[in-house]
Amino acid sequence: MHKHLPRDIVLFSICAMTLAVFPLDAGHASDGAQALDVVVVTAQRRAEDQQDVPISVSSISGDELASLRIRTLEGLSAFAPGVTTTNTVSYGAAPLSIRGIGGANGGGNFFNDEPVAVYVDGVYVARLNTSTVDLIDIESIQVLRGPQGTLYGRNSTAGAVLITSNAPTFEMNGSLRASIARFGEYQAQGSLSGALSETLGGRVAVGYSKRDGYGVNRFNGEDVGGGEDFSARLSLRFKPDETLTFGLIGEYQDRSATPALIAMTDVGNTGVASPFNRRADLQAILDNREFALNDVNKTDSENWSLTATTEWEIGEISINMVTGYRDWSLLGKQDSDSTALQLFTNSGAIDAQQFSHEMRVFSNSTGPFSWILGGIYFHDHTDVTFSIQNFQGLFGLGTDAVFNASQDTDAYAVFADATYEISNKLSLTAGGRYSYERKSFENNLVVAILNGGTAPPTFLGGATLAPGTVFSAPPTFIDEASFDDFSPRAVIDYKANEELLLFASYSQSFKSGGFNSFGLSQAFNAEGVHAYEIGAKAEFADRRFRLNASAFIYDYSDLQIRLPVPTGGVDIQNVAEATIKGVELEGSALLTDGLTLSANFSFLDTEIIEGIIPAIASSSPPIPIGAPLPLTVEDVSGNRLTRAPSYQGAIFATYERPLGSFSTVLSIDYRFQDDVFFLETNQDTDTFRNEAWGELGLRASLTGPKKRWELAFFARNVTNDRHITAVTALGGFPNAALNEPRRWGLEIIFHNH
Repeated sequence: MHKHLPRDIVLFSICAMTLAVFPLDAGHASDGAQALDVVVVTAQRRAEDQQDVPISVSSISGDELASLRIRTLEGLSAFAPGVTTTNTVSYGAAPLSIRGIGGANGGGNFFNDEPVAVYVDGVYVARLNTSTVDLIDIESIQVLRGPQGTLYGRNSTAGAVLITSNAPTFEMNGSLRASIARFGEYQAQGSLSGALSETLGGRVAVGYSKRDGYGVNRFNGEDVGGGEDFSARLSLRFKPDETLTFGLIGEYQDRSATPALIAMTDVGNTGVASPFNRRADLQAILDNREFALNDVNKTDSENWSLTATTEWEIGEISINMVTGYRDWSLLGKQDSDSTALQLFTNSGAIDAQQFSHEMRVFSNSTGPFSWILGGIYFHDHTDVTFSIQNFQGLFGLGTDAVFNASQDTDAYAVFADATYEISNKLSLTAGGRYSYERKSFENNLVVAILNGGTAPPTFLGGATLAPGTVFSAPPTFIDEASFDDFSPRAVIDYKANEELLLFASYSQSFKSGGFNSFGLSQAFNAEGVHAYEIGAKAEFADRRFRLNASAFIYDYSDLQIRLPVPTGGVDIQNVAEATIKGVELEGSALLTDGLTLSANFSFLDTEIIEGIIPAIASSSPPIPIGAPLPLTVEDVSGNRLTRAPSYQGAIFATYERPLGSFSTVLSIDYRFQDDVFFLETNQDTDTFRNEAWGELGLRASLTGPKKRWELAFFARNVTNDRHITAVTALGGFPNAALNEPRRWGLEIIFHNH
């Protein structure tokens, strides 16, 4: 279970000891040594030094994303403490998890809100479609860990991810980045920014990537695990005077992918198996990158977005407004059994539009009292048509169940947050957010017979049914529900000196309930959390050493969990109570003028305190995939939460050395993670879990005079550690998404400063 634990702990311990002894030796550093960069974050809705913010937040710059080859949000695991990501199992959905709380495995509930809120250039993105799209021309990604009930409050009971693109400049600059890598990967990105007039700046960014796929489908010889992405963004910044700025961002994204999925159980040639017996040849299949899919695994999506911003300074107050519109459409198809047999498939179409407008008024004076007031309106409309073809279901007749569902969401919130400096060292922050949401839902189901044959006497009187016969489905389900909540926040922080900040916080957060488009229950309740956290942020030796630490306890009530529906889809249900305890460390050190060392480590202890939910008994005998599965009621009290590794961490080292007018940079990173579960039930089995893993990355580059160009060699997953990143139940049986194998390549970058 902990196959990498000794190696991971040894590597991390070496790093931690180096960081720990560094202040003792800091006096020997040369006077000309540089300091660690100041990291600016907006975790409190204003630009601040990360070390002055009493919140657990990590920031990854655009340059770091590029050098680490983080192409999408799927690649963020362990790069920030407590962050666990998965590779998509189809439909462009790769849920994010922070500190043990994440979205639906596989994203199979298309209407449920994510507990990790994602914001793109200040706009909240409701549907789970940003996690698999290429990141282009990014300034930074901030990860706010823990419930964000007040300032980034919509449904963010786990945390928030803030994606910020590079803004237009009034000085001309541009860049071009192109790379080629193993498995037919080609990637190119370019940007150009400059003044269009004395008061108007513009920026254009374009990106394209193509990946042939790292696996082979032995059924037809085609590659799987690849895709193609195109993105374009135009940004304008109008600044008529020093107090007023208008911004406009238009973006287009087009994506296609062929996800590589594998059945975790061996169904042989009969399609009969147990969902809880892991196939004996799993590791060999991972190592050989061989798949067997008789049907299509493909996702095509298109996204348009428009964002308008206003920043206005009026004396000692500022007004910020952000208005956003997004239109997202998707077509997908999936071989649900992930075998060469015709057992279970699904396909779907999604069309979603959202509109939001947020206004914030805040103080910008330098006095002891600072505050922020705000309000937001959000509207989302989503239509889903989804077909589940089950060739062994319903007494062997086979069915094609087509769901047509839609949901409208209207959400309103007002919030306030204020900080008072009691002294030059002690500050108190208090805030709150009132939320009101209304959801209207409609779902209807049509079922057609696939194979034809004679039904048993207990079904339709034993009638003979021809293929294509449509029989009566349940009546259309129409309902609406409203949810409201007040989430307070209180923080006390103590600035012991210029180098050390101590803080303690209490907050609440809320995630609205909703409706299920599949299966076991029609609706689920809202989720709530009480969060307690203490932390310290320290810098030493003229900002050449930085160490942040936090410890937290969360108490969740009515926690929303994601259960597989045996006939297909995902069902959201609540468990009464769950708790999470954890510790996180994050540090950086500039050991010499050219050598930087960074590391992070997190420990989690998660437990469902009280919960009784339906499950397939792990003692069930082998059954046909797609056949009706008997459900039992399972007490999951005492079980761990899903995607909640007991330990996780990363180590980074970068060494830069000048060579005349040239320079070289060597970077190495190692990420590791303990095993996780992907199902709250049946945790005595090994098919809905992965094992501990560790991935090593390398990059070596040569930069030309004045940093006009850069040539780099890179390698990811150098040790070729093949592992599972997600397991989702399709027809009750586990199907897995995998990490990518060892990949290396060359990259060239041109800059026009």
